[in-house]
Amino acid sequence: MSSLNQRRITIYSFIYRGLSAGLTFVNSAIAARYLPVALRGEYQTSVTYSSSGQSFSGGYSNYFSWSLPRRPEDTIRIVQMGNFVMFLLSIFVWLIAGCVAWFGHPSQIVLYALLTTPLSFLFGYGSRLLNSLGEISWLNRANIAQAVSFLVIYSAFAISHLHASGSTKLGWTFKIWLLSWAISVGMTLFVAYRKLGARDAIKWKWSNEEWRGLRSFGTWSSLALLSGYVNYRTDFWMVSIMTMLMTHDRMYSDSIVSIYGIAVTAAEILNTLTQSISTMVFHRVTAANSNDAGAITEVATRQTLVTSTGLAIALAAVVPALMVIYSWKKYGGAIGPFYILLPGLILKASANVISQYFTNSKGKPRTLLFVNMMVIAFNAILCFFLIPLLGMYGASIASSVAYLFEMSVYVYWYNRVSERKGRDLWVIRRSDLQPYMDVLRGVRRRVAGRQG
Repeated sequence: MSSLNQRRITIYSFIYRGLSAGLTFVNSAIAARYLPVALRGEYQTSVTYSSSGQSFSGGYSNYFSWSLPRRPEDTIRIVQMGNFVMFLLSIFVWLIAGCVAWFGHPSQIVLYALLTTPLSFLFGYGSRLLNSLGEISWLNRANIAQAVSFLVIYSAFAISHLHASGSTKLGWTFKIWLLSWAISVGMTLFVAYRKLGARDAIKWKWSNEEWRGLRSFGTWSSLALLSGYVNYRTDFWMVSIMTMLMTHDRMYSDSIVSIYGIAVTAAEILNTLTQSISTMVFHRVTAANSNDAGAITEVATRQTLVTSTGLAIALAAVVPALMVIYSWKKYGGAIGPFYILLPGLILKASANVISQYFTNSKGKPRTLLFVNMMVIAFNAILCFFLIPLLGMYGASIASSVAYLFEMSVYVYWYNRVSERKGRDLWVIRRSDLQPYMDVLRGVRRRVAGRQG
């Protein structure tokens, strides 16, 4: 792929990621406006449970997307084994959900988390197939399908059911969330199988050879991704747990969780946008030798630092204005924690790029697990002391400091195992700013041309 085409695809990926992040925030805003504060907290809690399941299955999906660029001659066998494992796992969880619903009478939080989790399994699998095939344009479209579906259907429902009871609104929010995932999964898998270009790609078939790889790489990768998601959510869950323990008031606790959840959702727009760089380097790092993969990782990490810093400045200006528009009275308290989370998420976005070097080039996902466990423990300890003192501000401080710690650990470990300089991951060079200067010069020429 030429550098011009690569830059063009990267720009389009940023646009799609920006659209995805914007849609996610709009959906969150609509739910926040439509649902009572405490009930929105229940909805977001269920979403976090479901997403943790996606992180677990994503490790096994990673094995198939990691294998495809390295062994293209075994594509059909790899995909057939992927079908066997991922669909069987999804069916198993749906059976568990059915048993729990029939015998246990669970809360809506638990029930819909169980029902949606298998769909997130299958979406993760399909999207990783598209990424490993280099189908970035279709991957970008797949990544916004769920958010678009939810927005269209939920907006129509919210307008027509403005005066429904809170419990009715929450029930339909969960149902539409489930439907939007089903639409996204159908589209993603359909496109992935079409791009594979072989009818046999849709079959399920066991492979002892792929099972051995899946059992080693996939299990470690799964544990690494699951711990990575816990890493993201440690502060959110600690706010919920500690607020409940301190007040013994479930309604108040859910309200605080809802407000802090808005801060987290707004700040994590940053990571959604910068994932474009990780997406673009995924295939290149996987297929390259160790030294070339290191060089790619260093450039991508510095690019992520520059890009995420610029985006963080833009978000810091835009998000408060959006908060004023849709519900300052209910969620204005989220602004302070949002500002504190932003610096940490700049570093977290860069750490995510470095982590791909250990999984995709070195084939050692257990490194991510060890780092994540250290960061989770560090974050939880900070939250334990800071939340009683500073509330949501304490949680956001703990999270940002923990991400600084994570970035430092990755730089140190990269320096040890890559035989390259760790400082090249974070010391910005003039060449790192060149693409942005080119864009600014291009905009300036167009403006001057129109004025002329």
